Amino acid sequence: MKIKDEQKYDRLIQAAIQLLATEGLAPFSTTKVAKQAGIPQSNLYIYFKNKQALLNATYAAAVHQMSLAVVPCFANDEPLITRTAASIHGLYDFAMAQPKTATAVQVLMDDVQFKQQAPLKLADMANHQIQDALQLGVQTEVFQPVDLNLIRYFLTRPVFHYAAGIQSGLYPSTEQGVNELTAMVMRAVLTPTALKAWLAATKN
Repeated sequence: MKIKDEQKYDRLIQAAIQLLATEGLAPFSTTKVAKQAGIPQSNLYIYFKNKQALLNATYAAAVHQMSLAVVPCFANDEPLITRTAASIHGLYDFAMAQPKTATAVQVLMDDVQFKQQAPLKLADMANHQIQDALQLGVQTEVFQPVDLNLIRYFLTRPVFHYAAGIQSGLYPSTEQGVNELTAMVMRAVLTPTALKAWLAATKN
């Protein structure tokens, strides 16, 4: 579908991300988004049928940005455990560079009603590459044999929490801290055999 005015569309998406990140989902409304974007509310409905459609589009845009930051980490010939560790650093860089987008993703994913209504299988090639890598990790016993949602949780939430903590002054911003975070996440998602291999590789 061709968008009538891509600049207005993007302004509405960015306004939605801003409001989700700063106010959460409960007070979210099309009225507030239109005001934040500086666009008449009637014009908003040219692009989005209703609030749910706007939230769905905002979620898709935010996940796409997150995926673009991570997919290069998976798009090479390195062992999957090495690529997984790199993806944690990629997510950290994304959360530091786009904190409101990272927060908006979490706000939406924390809402059960949104998850029930939203089309969570996105037509996003970058995101599909990441999901394929995660599925491969489970199939090849690199990742723990658990639901993929748990793998996704441990690969994202601790990273976003840590980045938010740095931005608020809770944690110091150091390379050692990111490396320690990576080790913690890897211990959570890898099988014992894969973890042993990763630890051995990091010592070399």
